[in-house]
Amino acid sequence: MPRPGMTQHRQGAPPTMGRVPHTPRENPPGYPAGWEADVVLSDGGLARLRPIRPADADLLVDFYGRVSDESKYLRFFAPYPRLSERDVERFTTVDYVDRVAFILTVADQMIGVGRYERLEDDRAEVAFLVEDAHQGRGVGQLLLEHLAEAARERGITGFVAEVLPENARMAQVFADAGYRLTRQYEDGLLVVEFPILPSDTSVGVMERREHRAEGESIRRMLNPQRVVVVGDGVRAQAIVTAMLSGGFRGEVVAVSTDDVEVSGVPTSPSLATVDGRFDLVVASIPRDDLGAAVIDAAHKGAHAIVVLTGADIGIADSARVVSLARAYGIRALGPDALGLINTSPEVALNASPGPMPRVGGVGLFCQSAAVGVALLAPALRQQIGISSFISTGEYADVSGNDVMQYWEDDDQTRICLLSLDSLGNPRKFTRIIRRLARRKPVVVVSPGRARRASRPDDHGQTYAPDAAVDALFRQSGVIVTDRRDEMFGIAQVAARQPLPAGPRTKLIMNSETLAHQSSHTVAASGLILAGDPVVLGPGQPPERLAELVAEALRDDGCDAVICAVIGVFGSDPQAARWRLDELAATTTKPLLAAFLDFTEFDESEDGPDAGQSLPIFEGPADAIHALAAVSAYAHWRERDQGAVPLLEDIDPAAAHKVVNQALARNPLGGRLSDDDAAALLAAYGIELVRQRRVDALDEALAAGEAYGWNVVLKATDERVRGRPDLASVFRSLDGPDAMRRAWLDLTVLAGELGLETEKGLAAAAPVVQPMVPAGVPLRIATHEDIAFGPIVELGLAGIASDLLGDQAFRVPPLTTVDAAAMVRDLRAAPTLFGQHGAPGVDVARVEELLHRVSQLADELPQLSWLLLTPCIATRNGLSVLGARIEIAPTGDQRDPLARTL
Repeated sequence: MPRPGMTQHRQGAPPTMGRVPHTPRENPPGYPAGWEADVVLSDGGLARLRPIRPADADLLVDFYGRVSDESKYLRFFAPYPRLSERDVERFTTVDYVDRVAFILTVADQMIGVGRYERLEDDRAEVAFLVEDAHQGRGVGQLLLEHLAEAARERGITGFVAEVLPENARMAQVFADAGYRLTRQYEDGLLVVEFPILPSDTSVGVMERREHRAEGESIRRMLNPQRVVVVGDGVRAQAIVTAMLSGGFRGEVVAVSTDDVEVSGVPTSPSLATVDGRFDLVVASIPRDDLGAAVIDAAHKGAHAIVVLTGADIGIADSARVVSLARAYGIRALGPDALGLINTSPEVALNASPGPMPRVGGVGLFCQSAAVGVALLAPALRQQIGISSFISTGEYADVSGNDVMQYWEDDDQTRICLLSLDSLGNPRKFTRIIRRLARRKPVVVVSPGRARRASRPDDHGQTYAPDAAVDALFRQSGVIVTDRRDEMFGIAQVAARQPLPAGPRTKLIMNSETLAHQSSHTVAASGLILAGDPVVLGPGQPPERLAELVAEALRDDGCDAVICAVIGVFGSDPQAARWRLDELAATTTKPLLAAFLDFTEFDESEDGPDAGQSLPIFEGPADAIHALAAVSAYAHWRERDQGAVPLLEDIDPAAAHKVVNQALARNPLGGRLSDDDAAALLAAYGIELVRQRRVDALDEALAAGEAYGWNVVLKATDERVRGRPDLASVFRSLDGPDAMRRAWLDLTVLAGELGLETEKGLAAAAPVVQPMVPAGVPLRIATHEDIAFGPIVELGLAGIASDLLGDQAFRVPPLTTVDAAAMVRDLRAAPTLFGQHGAPGVDVARVEELLHRVSQLADELPQLSWLLLTPCIATRNGLSVLGARIEIAPTGDQRDPLARTL
């Protein structure tokens, strides 16, 4: 009999445009549909991965018949030419707990299978079988990742595998996983054992494999050797003409769907009748024909299909195209895509309706075709040099995540521009974009305004405000802009000039008035003037301008130069531009220029960014803002990023116990009791100042006695707390008489507000609490965003945060630099540092509290909302007076530790 333990891939039955690759079958009891996933193989191809089902018997038998005798021997340690009916039943019938199996499919054929079976001591035996034709595509690594993820959910902590010594490929799969292996020989077999709990090493290995696979997937798409254009004669001719005009180095074949002749390239009646294989399909066809086009493209070996804008296709149809393409192992752009462009001279691909852009270093990504036109048209007019342009359609298979994985390793791309209509997987997006920004400038148009996909388990969670999302991107080093024209200004500077070493900026102009105005703009933008502006006299020749600019560029006290020249009567700006462009081509500091005149400049068309080393703006203010953005990015990249501190007095197990017990009492979650909130915070070293809820005067008197007096009586109802006049807070109560007077005054206030009830002040939710030293009241909060996960917020308690929006946001984990920046980002920060007569506070204690709250939120996904207010910061400490915590029944982790699309 075969040895137990075949491994498999996750897969789901893909819906199509009219039919499905294999008929949907009813899932057996306990089938974990959440384990299904689309995955990218190491060569960039796609596959579907899912748990096995008894109905997969035929798939398994067909798969086993294609596996070589050698692979069968390596799997079962003996000749095993076929599976018996008993074998098939055993391998396809699992309980999804102690026996779990995955299969990986492409175009309704199984290409890999595997399983684990639980042993003793929370270990499981694991094994794989991969079809020979698909070995070397990373199937084994993917199977291991997803099996380990499933096993961890089932309480398994380690895997055991028995391998023949000559099975070097399988042994390498385990060695490359990033786990700590133990090897020994038993009865002539190599026995490999390893824990599967995630570590920095294993997670890093997974992310690097994900990066290489997804980047390779886009690289294949942008570098086709043979392209087929499908559509009616008019549209097909337009795309073919664009490709030929762009100088495509490969072969183009046209398929006309209305028998209108397409000239200039070979033609074929249909995709199925095209001779030989091809790499890319560019289609503009009706919705009813898309399904057949995807299947024909897959059978011809295509890597991808681009469905251009113009077809009558809705969201549901888009989802079907994506699902069908993934089922057949190809990438899909669109529907509603504007296409693909790769300006590399070795490829020269223009699979879009627009003209071929200038060769350059700007990578440009968008989703919908409408936004693509809004981006590509000005890039063409401004002669922005493009490395690659990708418009995917809003609901496409290919995402910004995939494209960023490619850009990171693409030497031709020097700056990355993204305009996003929606964020499908923001947590993965932020992880990738943070790594990309370490290597190249990244500009995103208002990410906070993009639609964010919600998770299926978003119990009571909310969306973060747009300002918070933009702040999170800036934390990752991303340049965030509100306008697309500003994005191209930043791109000019970052793609054509070196990054500035600092903010010191020299202004050289031929107008005193313009120099004065620009000086104020420099100061307001965060840059620093490098000495007084240099103002040229009237009639100065271009040579004199070039001399002054060259002198400024040599000045060690200057990090960048902005030159602005106004010409009115008979001036020749062209000569000045060429002089400055010569300097810009060789400078080690950024040089920017603005020419204000009535003459159009004749841009050169020769070579990559030829005649365009110099970034040119319509006015000096635009140049200043672009330089400020690039300077801030350069500072972020060069600065010390800090480290996540190791905190003392942290007990995550105690925190999880509090949450689990609360969820056991109330499975739907909700607000924690005061005692549970205090216990949860204490597990992370956060001490709450004691308080006691009192609904009657006798209770208030008893609380004051218990605390030894010098107490506070305050109402905590949302309708009265935080009032500017603090009328609901009575301080320094030192005995029964003082408490009685305070109780009477609070009763009068509650009556005026309509809060008093027959039971007294119960509706005002009064509490008694020991006094703490006076200081600055802060508000620290976290909430679980549906898309991004935990977001930490800091502000002053009261109007500054609630009405004026003076808040700082970051996403965990917080480094020391992140926490320090949160405090200093507040407009009210001077009150914390002793400025303007304020006494100042212990900022280090504030930052420590931010770290503790951040770690608590990051390690407890069930924490849907936490609010600490007021936190009274003084020169000698920090007191947390109030806490409100809400939990939700979510999973224990946010990001899967296995690769998926």
